[in-house]
Amino acid sequence: MHHGMLIELRIKNFAIIDELSLSFSKGFNILSGETGAGKSIILNAVHLLLGDKATEEWIRSSEEEANVEALFDLSGNSGIREKIKEKAPHLQGTGEEDSLLIRRVISRSGRGKVFINGNLSTLGVLSEVGEGLLSIYGQHEHQTLQRVETHLDILDEFGGLVGLREEFQKQYFEFISLTEEVQKIRGERERKARERDLMAFQSREIETSGIQIGEEESMKEDRILLTHGKKLMDFAHTAEEALYSEEGSAIERVQNVLTQCREAAGIDPFLSQPLKALESILIQLEEAALTLREYSRRVEINPARLDEIEERLEEIDRLKRKYGPTVEAVLSLKQKIDETLKSFTSDEERLSQLEGLLGPVRQTLDDLGERLSEERKRVALELKKSVEKELNSLGMKKTIFEIRREPAPLSPRGVDRVEFLISPNVGEEVKPLAKIASGGELSRIMLAMKRILAKIGGRQVLIFDEVDSGIGGAMAEVVGKKLKELSRHHQVICVTHLPQIACFADQHHSVRKEVKSGRTLTLVDRLDKESIVDEIARMLGGVKVTEKTKAHAREMVESARRS
Repeated sequence: MHHGMLIELRIKNFAIIDELSLSFSKGFNILSGETGAGKSIILNAVHLLLGDKATEEWIRSSEEEANVEALFDLSGNSGIREKIKEKAPHLQGTGEEDSLLIRRVISRSGRGKVFINGNLSTLGVLSEVGEGLLSIYGQHEHQTLQRVETHLDILDEFGGLVGLREEFQKQYFEFISLTEEVQKIRGERERKARERDLMAFQSREIETSGIQIGEEESMKEDRILLTHGKKLMDFAHTAEEALYSEEGSAIERVQNVLTQCREAAGIDPFLSQPLKALESILIQLEEAALTLREYSRRVEINPARLDEIEERLEEIDRLKRKYGPTVEAVLSLKQKIDETLKSFTSDEERLSQLEGLLGPVRQTLDDLGERLSEERKRVALELKKSVEKELNSLGMKKTIFEIRREPAPLSPRGVDRVEFLISPNVGEEVKPLAKIASGGELSRIMLAMKRILAKIGGRQVLIFDEVDSGIGGAMAEVVGKKLKELSRHHQVICVTHLPQIACFADQHHSVRKEVKSGRTLTLVDRLDKESIVDEIARMLGGVKVTEKTKAHAREMVESARRS
């Protein structure tokens, strides 16, 4: 059952490719050709369809833009259709549900474009979709295999644990967001407590000052009097004496006049008028003198009291600077603060509610994490057995493949760190894949993994780029068989220079370089039965192809058919 297939690849103005169209069949497709003929260029073009970064030097020198286009048959790959539906509903073709056309344009002006089924799309969507359609295995994949992070993914995919892991992840993010909220509320609570302390302090400060309306004005008056106390006292004293106490005072003289006036008024009644006036003047003078005497006794000369007043006025000023332009404003601010303090609630309730939730969520998270770990432990054994078995059949007999699982800090991937280790030779201790030097061994481990994973899922088109580097004749034949087997369930496209692999092809393309009117071009021929034999002979024999090599090539192709 084929899930998804690359039907046609068209490349235009890309590097030394002028224009190229390749059509692939289901099953096992081979691309061969001499080194430097442009096989890797074709693969670079395919990488662009996976959303890889484009560089300007990939555009053919005389041109403004390069184009890569691929047509896929999706019948049977519902996963990708779902993905397109989810990521970019507007990209669904009308009725042409079973085919998908992806096109990527890179241009010198810098703004490249992506089209999916003729609709403009984004690189993000392209790489999501591309990932579901194709996977390319080459030197670069050996590197991913050497990166420890991918080992856990491989294990989970193999064991069908992706669902459980997603469940764990959901719970993990819920736990994180709850924790963050709790911390936020605690922070708020502290901030509010600080705010509250400050307000209480302000209220107390105003309260303690006992500041009152009108107090300031009357003190300012007192201050003036106290400042001039001596002067006022002297005046009152002298004035009282001049009016009353001293010899020949004003009152004394008025009394003399009055006595005489009485007599005179007895003679002439007209004088009773000034007499009345004088009597009243005398009374007023006496009153004034008395008041002045009183006053001179009570005028304060009190420097201590003056200091007190100065201090108090300064305090009032300070409060006004802090809390408002007038005493009224200061007091009304206090009232406001007191009201706010009354209404101050903290989020205790929300907090305890969240803290209550946190426990169970953490518990669920731990349970899921533990379940995930247990499952991984179980699955690791199966994967170990499968990989060792595959490697054995790929000529790496007695290879020990070990999956090391260690507890790791909580992360969205669980609580495990997983690493693949291998000991290719008997008696050698296992070492990390990253430490394996031989390309041949890595290629085979890669192929083993791929074959194992291909059985469980992956509906992609599998492209193998020279995965046979570093392996010799007999081994190459085994790899060829394995790839051929893989191609029963997946469309496989393989770039190779090994005749032992190429002879298994369902379809064979040969890539060559040609110089036309001073320009180098890459051309691709789809080979028929006869030219396949020629190409295999070329791959076998190097420069000179003899009849003998040709017979050998024909024999190889036929025996591959039979097997």
